[in-house]
Amino acid sequence: MALEVFPFQADGAAWLAQRERGGCLDQMGLGKTATAIRTVDLRRLNRGIVICPANLRANWIGEFHKFAQYDRRICRGTTIHDYQAWRKGRFDVLVTSYEMAVRWAHLLRHQGEVLEFCVIDEWHYLKNPDALRTKQILGNDSDGHRGILQIAEQSWVLTGTLMPNDPMDCYSFLKFSRALSLSKGDFRDYFMVERGTRTRPRPERVGDLQALIANNSIARTEKDVGLELPPIWLTSMLVDGDTQQIRDFLAEYPGLDQSIIEAIAQGGLSFLDAQHIETLRRLLGEAKAIPYAEIIYDELRTGLDKVVIIAVHRKAMTLIHQYLLQRNIWSVMVHGDTKPKEREQAVHTFQSDKRCRVFVGQMTVVGIGQTLHAAAAIDIFESAWSPGANAQAIFRIRRIGQTRSMKARFITLARTFEETLQKIVIDKTETIAKLDKVRMLAAPLDDHPLPVLC
Repeated sequence: MALEVFPFQADGAAWLAQRERGGCLDQMGLGKTATAIRTVDLRRLNRGIVICPANLRANWIGEFHKFAQYDRRICRGTTIHDYQAWRKGRFDVLVTSYEMAVRWAHLLRHQGEVLEFCVIDEWHYLKNPDALRTKQILGNDSDGHRGILQIAEQSWVLTGTLMPNDPMDCYSFLKFSRALSLSKGDFRDYFMVERGTRTRPRPERVGDLQALIANNSIARTEKDVGLELPPIWLTSMLVDGDTQQIRDFLAEYPGLDQSIIEAIAQGGLSFLDAQHIETLRRLLGEAKAIPYAEIIYDELRTGLDKVVIIAVHRKAMTLIHQYLLQRNIWSVMVHGDTKPKEREQAVHTFQSDKRCRVFVGQMTVVGIGQTLHAAAAIDIFESAWSPGANAQAIFRIRRIGQTRSMKARFITLARTFEETLQKIVIDKTETIAKLDKVRMLAAPLDDHPLPVLC
């Protein structure tokens, strides 16, 4: 028997069901997955595809089993054999990743397939209209033509971070929803202005841009739906560590730290994928891993119940995880190579077993979609370049059912350029939050907590 959704989720489903294309941009933690499933039920749709990050496929299948009012055969699309089984009608709904959707795009378009619906979860994966992934799914002009969406009778998108890094990130959504016909360049010229190193909406166009988004989406906060969760207390913590390796590395690349700071400020995130920059980030994480683990160990011994730790690099995660295990602190760890079933078990263990005190997760794997509200504390040990990704990670503990006041900390290696980077991420987050009705988080750099009701 299907679980009942909240009234506000039913209202959201009713809104989406009336539209061929639309977006559910509800604040993170309000259950957009259940809203989308109820939308499919309202329309009595059967044949469809769900595109989501790979680590959320199992979650989607579980949510269908919990909330769907009509029986559907759900297929987890991980191999071509899964696709072929779905294609031949052995399954009704294909739940697959962005990577596999791109790989199968030409098959979907040229095999005469007709979809009753397509749901795209974590829409911000398609924020760049020039990316191959976006073109294969949305088409060359992000309007659905010549992409996977051209075979879908109805399409809905879900995200709590429409603009994770830059106001321009909303362009592909507006094209998808047929809200505008402008090219990307014309859209930038009309709605945006360059101020220093940042792109900002033209003050006189903010209202128009907000209206375009609002007319094609439903975007509600907890206050809007009468479901206020306790506040998150945002803090930052400086950690001392041995920075000699970092200084030596920077000596080999004069000006690298300043170049990274400028790239973050200007939104040049592709530059930050360079191998030498990743090496520097890894060194930063390793330098603060053990000093940080010592702090967490002391906090767990003196009253801290449970904590979620989000990191980027495997070695730093392992150092923290092993340090705690060696001191009889039960910790589970999830990273990119963790098998889906083991990942699900780790989440279940942390959520249900009081003896499991620590969840160490890799940002790209558990930073979205997972519910970890057994903890009321989360540490962003290594922050993402994108402020939106950091906000997504923090909301892992801020889900429906959370009853305690929460604390989120950004962990920074003292006396390094990480301190400057943090300030830039905060500024960019605040800029986006002014336009995006989904509130984002900003972390102060002092040692005093700032209450933020999100």
